[in-house]
Amino acid sequence: MEWKFFSNNPDSSRELAEVLGLPPLVAQLLLHRGLEQAESARTFLNPTLSGLSSPTLMKDMDRAVARIIQAIRTQEKIAVYGDYDADGLTATAVLVTFLQPFFPEILYYIPHRTREGYGLNQGSLSRLREQGATLVITVDCGSSNHEEIEWAKGLGIEVLVTDHHQVGRQGVPRAAAVINPKQEGCRFPFKELAGVGVAFNLVIALRQALEAEGFFQGPKPNLRSYLDLVVLGTVADMVPLTGDNRIYAADGLRVLSDSTREGILALKAVSGIQPSARISAMDVAFRLAPRLNALGRLTEAKEGIELLITGERERARLLAETMDQENRRRQEIEQQLLKEIEETIRTDPGLYQRKCLVLSSEKWPRGILGLIASRLVERWFRPVFLFALEDGLAQGSGRSIGGFHLFKALEELAPRLLRFGGHAAAAGAALKAEDLPFFEQALEALVEKTLPPENFIPTLQVEAEVDFSLLGKSLVPYLPRLAPFGQGNPDPILVTRQVRVKNLRPVGNGHLRLTLENKGITLDGFGFNLGELPLAPGDVLDLAYSVELDSRGGSSFLKLRIKDIQLL
Repeated sequence: MEWKFFSNNPDSSRELAEVLGLPPLVAQLLLHRGLEQAESARTFLNPTLSGLSSPTLMKDMDRAVARIIQAIRTQEKIAVYGDYDADGLTATAVLVTFLQPFFPEILYYIPHRTREGYGLNQGSLSRLREQGATLVITVDCGSSNHEEIEWAKGLGIEVLVTDHHQVGRQGVPRAAAVINPKQEGCRFPFKELAGVGVAFNLVIALRQALEAEGFFQGPKPNLRSYLDLVVLGTVADMVPLTGDNRIYAADGLRVLSDSTREGILALKAVSGIQPSARISAMDVAFRLAPRLNALGRLTEAKEGIELLITGERERARLLAETMDQENRRRQEIEQQLLKEIEETIRTDPGLYQRKCLVLSSEKWPRGILGLIASRLVERWFRPVFLFALEDGLAQGSGRSIGGFHLFKALEELAPRLLRFGGHAAAAGAALKAEDLPFFEQALEALVEKTLPPENFIPTLQVEAEVDFSLLGKSLVPYLPRLAPFGQGNPDPILVTRQVRVKNLRPVGNGHLRLTLENKGITLDGFGFNLGELPLAPGDVLDLAYSVELDSRGGSSFLKLRIKDIQLL
């Protein structure tokens, strides 16, 4: 792996440090995040709910709010139509929870990933109409469902779309309203909301309008209490934790840590998180979200909504335990398939030479292909698309590397695709199985045309070179203010030279726990998937790592999460 250091301007770092009263290292990290002005850096370090963008800036927000208020006045039956991942589930829970006092018989629908696929479909719309629904509100989907929305009109259903996915060349569908910050003409300044963030903006605007029209006889709903759901979906969907998302994440993690929702408490319990623990973005991404996602990957996701909205403790416990079991099953299947696919790649010289990996099988469960594609991208550092084959169709998920916009690539191939959607780094597509050779060749050609050779070299972006002695006084006190870390605001990666291994031991499945020393300072470190490195006590190395604060027994201590090692 190649270590790529940021180019630094010592004068700019010094000036920003002096204005804000920060150590030069922290000022340097802020500059690396594009925060060159003191005011923008100050806002970044102190995210507050008052800094959120106004929902009224979203295109069609006024139409959406007016349509829902009309439905309240006439007591229509409405349905919230979500998606089977954590973002879609939390977005559905936000809307259902807020609207239920006005619509006691509110419906919600989560499509089955394998039988129905992503987004609206005619069968589910027909079933909702049979149950009396005349207004369907989508969350985390709908922007590409032109035909389905026209079909719904014929049934007597109006569709109100809330979504965050890329809008295709067709534009948005002719719905009652389309709320999507990525659509043309939307003045909402922050474009990278998760689906749950878009749904929450609708709730904010709706509460304001309902209050103005006197709908609340008692106290109005406390929207801050919804932030546990908002942060769960936002972090799970891996959108950039910048702008409005950073505010949701920073305040939402506090709400999530103290949440009294029975479903959240049960989910924390099966994830091994103590009730009093302060939850981090990493806890959400690697412990809570995978369990919430597990049902939708292998079976039915609709019970995820029940978990998030139920007030019954025993029911929440049973649902959370089911999710935990399904997540364990998902991990076993994922490991087995990953092993098989990597063996195929290693033994096929033709695959090994390709700039893009497109693979398919009749044996693969569609729900975990995105996860496996992500792992393959990390391992082979090139775009990957995996397809499950069934009944003459190829349906799959893709992941990309920097510099190759996967959604735009699929737009180029649209005439031969049955459907597609997604973002720059992740997308899904369906096509006839007989068209897979065309897809493979065309995508390979686009990757080769777009990416120069250097883009296929795995790199680690390093922020600074420091000694261990600098960490405690110049970085650790400021870590909570730089957090939460995630997409768009990565953990700062640091490098320390001349580190001596004092002790090490393998742990888990190929991981490594080390005790490391640099210039008299000793720290503990943990390296994922580094267990095969030929290390021994006494070895000297250069170390790339991120820094974490761990709290146990009422005290905090520093530990290193090792990213890469270069033996000397």
